[in-house]
Amino acid sequence: MGDEYLKIDGSLGEGGGQVLRVALCLSALYKIPIEIDNIRAGRPKPGLSAQHLKGVELVTKMCNAEVTGAELGSTNLKFKPGSMLHKKHELTADTKTAGCICLLIQVALPCALFASKAGTYILKGGTNVPFGPQIEYFKNVFRPLLKKFGGFFELDILRRGYYPQGGGEVHMRVTPVRNLKAVHLLDPGIPIDVRGWSFVAGSVNIIEAQKMTNDAKTKIIQELKKCDITTPPVEIITYKEPRNSAVGHGSGINIMCKTSRDCVFGGSGLGSKQRTPTPPGIEAANQLLYPILADACVDEHLQDQMIILMVLAKGLSKIRIGKNDLTCHAATAKQVAEIMLGSRGLSFTMNQDTNGSKILECNGLGLQNEFLD
Repeated sequence: MGDEYLKIDGSLGEGGGQVLRVALCLSALYKIPIEIDNIRAGRPKPGLSAQHLKGVELVTKMCNAEVTGAELGSTNLKFKPGSMLHKKHELTADTKTAGCICLLIQVALPCALFASKAGTYILKGGTNVPFGPQIEYFKNVFRPLLKKFGGFFELDILRRGYYPQGGGEVHMRVTPVRNLKAVHLLDPGIPIDVRGWSFVAGSVNIIEAQKMTNDAKTKIIQELKKCDITTPPVEIITYKEPRNSAVGHGSGINIMCKTSRDCVFGGSGLGSKQRTPTPPGIEAANQLLYPILADACVDEHLQDQMIILMVLAKGLSKIRIGKNDLTCHAATAKQVAEIMLGSRGLSFTMNQDTNGSKILECNGLGLQNEFLD
């Protein structure tokens, strides 16, 4: 390997896996050799966990990279990307733990969109686990956002995996694009439809799912009424997973809201044996309500995902994030992107409209898929 590596401090911002994921994506896509030090320095167990290591290995295969430091617990990684020319139609990443599958998707999907050919990605680990998005969120909330940018993926959930066993399996199919297009999301509209799924698996009683459903519906209706917002239909399906479609014992709830301006918000909660300050149904409702009450076009969990799409898109993107600042995860993603691509003309600005809502703008670099020219 050569010596010209862009050095990145892994303790930036939230000090977790976000720095690693964004840096790997942009390294692979823009062919920038990187060295990341202090990986996950802000976490109780610093360094690469099984989930992060499998993300590194997956992107390594996708861009034929040369890597040193790719081992469990490593706090330093050197990554020198090669070509995105795929030799295989199918790639597999298995955390062999309850590592979050959605975080594997976060690091792999941007690269897959600019690969040489369509591919299937077989991802194994946790589908509904703490400290990461639930798989339904990615399918029902993130996918519509990606579609606005001009990208698409298919997602099949073959088996759910819960903490601590894992064992879930998801198949993602991605067709590459020539480029992504800039978006303007400036008017959130009003809620027109709320629906969701509340489920239990294994030995967890269906009563838990029913409670999550009731808690979420009650909270949503009460808060919208209190704020004088017309309440749309709220439909949450309650069910128990068949024995052969889930590994382990778990419960959770995922809800989504569509608006009159085609915005989609999400909220999620997970059941736990330990008592938590906020019941999962209430937590999911709070997450869903936040962008509605904040006059935003994306929810908080979409913010960090929109950053990399804005960077890659061709032209000026504008997205209304509401009255608060960017989340820590989104701010970290933005900072890493600026470090890696600022010299190429990447720029972000934050403006404010007359109502006090903040609008993030990004003059994207317009990455072109070299294989589709």
